Amino acid sequence: MKHTHILLSSAAMACAMVFAFSAVPARNRVMADVLDGRSHVQIDRRDAVSDSMHVYFELGGKTYGNKNGWKSKGQMTSPISGKKIETIKIKLSGKEYEGGIRYQVLVQGSSKWKSWTSDGKQAGTAQKRLEAIKIELTGDVANHYDVCYRTKTATYGWLNWAKNGEISGTVGLSKKVESIQIILVEKNSGLPGNVSGIVSQQEKSSMTKEADDASGDDKAASGAFSSLRYEGSSVYYYDAKTGAKKTGWIKINGLSYFFDPAKSGKLTDFKVNDFFSKAVFIGNSTSEGLTTYFNSKGKKYLGGPLVAAKVSYTFNSDKAKLNGYMLKYKGAQLQAKAVVKKSGSKYALIMMGTNDLVGTRASSVAKKYKSYIEGIQKENPGVLIYIQSTTPRRGTKNVKNLSNDKINELNKLMKSYADSKSGVFYIDISTPLKESDGSMKKSYCSDGYVHLNMKGYKVWVNTVVEYVRKQYLNNAIAEAKKATESAKTQTATTEAA
Repeated sequence: MKHTHILLSSAAMACAMVFAFSAVPARNRVMADVLDGRSHVQIDRRDAVSDSMHVYFELGGKTYGNKNGWKSKGQMTSPISGKKIETIKIKLSGKEYEGGIRYQVLVQGSSKWKSWTSDGKQAGTAQKRLEAIKIELTGDVANHYDVCYRTKTATYGWLNWAKNGEISGTVGLSKKVESIQIILVEKNSGLPGNVSGIVSQQEKSSMTKEADDASGDDKAASGAFSSLRYEGSSVYYYDAKTGAKKTGWIKINGLSYFFDPAKSGKLTDFKVNDFFSKAVFIGNSTSEGLTTYFNSKGKKYLGGPLVAAKVSYTFNSDKAKLNGYMLKYKGAQLQAKAVVKKSGSKYALIMMGTNDLVGTRASSVAKKYKSYIEGIQKENPGVLIYIQSTTPRRGTKNVKNLSNDKINELNKLMKSYADSKSGVFYIDISTPLKESDGSMKKSYCSDGYVHLNMKGYKVWVNTVVEYVRKQYLNNAIAEAKKATESAKTQTATTEAA
């Protein structure tokens, strides 16, 4: 690579840098340092502005045409308000390299992809909304650039970036594409990050019926774990193309598992931060204390889970949208189901405390609890619910209105419910907090009644972390067994044929 070298005095450096960054094309590299007291700038002049390659796209629909115009350089575009995206045109500009671009779409009501379309021609069908897209470069330009793209879809929001022919959007879920971004990046430079202020809400570039159903314990879809194998009581990950064992951190369904190189690639760990970075803790003042605990550990602790809790929050206040007694998210008072949706959380960890139990039968509270959870699930398909057991109380004040026997009864009812309900799990955080008589340990209690101190929150959080770690490691083992048996059956069938 050739460089032009310019030596400047320190006094002239500021003007030179302004010129360098404003006049040099996006793909030119500007490097600056100081050698022997003099500023040294290297400018890579591999191309001219007029030659640089860019990708342009235009969305349209039968009822509004192509009114948004051509977009480029990571811009996003959406249909006219209230209309659906039905068609798309994509083209390249610039003379830097020979080649073009082609694209393929999946439309509403079809399980088959449309034929490939290229270089500014229209893809899509009138009155049929777009649900997924593939885009790839052709010719010499494909040797120098990657085309990256992502879609915003109904329900799932912005998906992660796809590139070079990968699927972006949803397959088999009947979710429309609401917006799209397309951008060129230098070959093998990785996926773009936060472009145009948009943050992806999912770690996948596409959502399929199989992947969407794959979540939690034994409820995960085997297809998502098809590269796992169970051998000699251990789990390994095999490269689908080479057949070799892969090691290190590997993401499966957006969660990371560690296959230890020192142990021949054996599965040994699960990255809980991947889980908690997509989790929200919901509850009243008892759960609110988790905010203080997490802050004391640092913002990156456990991936920075969201705590949406409110003093005196109850099932009744949530249902009635009671002003001042609702959960808050980004300054807005919201019902729990709305908090989960707006935050994009995939896991909701609920511990409602004892407010609802005071003077009320455990069976009545359990009924409200179930309705509350089902409301969250209905509004947020695919979200997993983790019921954290109601913590015990300490002391003897007003025991008849709130006894540990009543708390234990509620916990028993909710565990039974979780065991019978798809997508709902139960974590016993109360037992590790108890004295031998069943009351809260004095060393964990902050007020002699129901609230915890930082030692208590440490026990709570560690219990949840270990539950999640064990759950997903066991899930991988179960799925590896299924994948191994499936592979054996397939081999036997092939040999028999």
